[in-house]
Amino acid sequence: MQALVFDGPGCIRYDAGRPDPELRTPTDAIVDVEVAGLCGSDLHPYLGREPAGSGVVPGHEVVGRISAVGAEVAERRVGDRVLVPFSTSCGRCARCEEGLTARCERGALFGYGPPGDPAGALDGGQAQRLRVPWADATLRLVPTWMDEPTALLCSDNLPTAWEAVARADPRPGHPLVVVGLGTVGLCAVAVARAQAAGPVVAIDPIADRRDRAAALGADLALAPEDALEEPLLAGGVSSVVEASGSSAGQRLAFTVTAPGGTCSVIAVQTAERFALSPAEAYDRNLTLRFGRANVLATLPLVLTALADGRLPSPAQVCVTHPDVALRDGPKAYARFAAREPGLVKIAFRP
Repeated sequence: MQALVFDGPGCIRYDAGRPDPELRTPTDAIVDVEVAGLCGSDLHPYLGREPAGSGVVPGHEVVGRISAVGAEVAERRVGDRVLVPFSTSCGRCARCEEGLTARCERGALFGYGPPGDPAGALDGGQAQRLRVPWADATLRLVPTWMDEPTALLCSDNLPTAWEAVARADPRPGHPLVVVGLGTVGLCAVAVARAQAAGPVVAIDPIADRRDRAAALGADLALAPEDALEEPLLAGGVSSVVEASGSSAGQRLAFTVTAPGGTCSVIAVQTAERFALSPAEAYDRNLTLRFGRANVLATLPLVLTALADGRLPSPAQVCVTHPDVALRDGPKAYARFAAREPGLVKIAFRP
């Protein structure tokens, strides 16, 4: 099959002869990929910020159809159109039962292999097919009314943004700040409106992304150097989402969080230190919330909000490159890493 392969920092290889995945356990399914996203967190191994094993198919955002199921798969059937979240979940362990599905005791991240442990790798979706462990608990049906770009966002970015905003404790009539306007940050702007927060302030150094945030309902869209001069942010605000994944973005997010406020850090973190000291957090009575979003637990809230119109889909604004061939994957990674203006979300089509 066709696939992209991560061969180490700075190296994404197109492989036209990758072996097809096979069912390994009775709870597995095989999904034929219709579209696979390129996520900002895919860049961490690519840029050498996060150690990762080589020889692994990357990608953890997928929409496709089931082509094979194991003998113990009961709820999903061949032919089902499904979205694949970024991590597997068994649905049976204590973490899954309490809604912490992203920390399943048996779970694994698609498209990632621990350094030096090929057996621990789970190939991702930037390929024609992928194997999905724990298929019944992991895979979700795509609603018949949902368009493909929105379904792709529902595999990761939209539920992640929903959880990020909820963790920031938004309040009607009170400002909410989003730092970092990649796909998750832009989705957070849209979600903030659906969760009745406002006014919404969006911050990013790239003008094109600020314009996109404004199109999604941001009341203010600011460059980082202008944020601290903005009267609305004087003294800080009580609800902040950090979606940049950089130390500079984290520092800015902490800076604009008011004493007693909550900063929700949703971006994947690769730094060894927080961008503020324990003394600073203590002296300002900050609540800091970190961690991977629980897509499977949060997705029903997102689907309901999309269905009833409270959350207009941000897909048209976010999915800027919806039809990129896998063979163009190496160039696409380089363009994405360079933060090319006008490029937010790439969708690969095998």
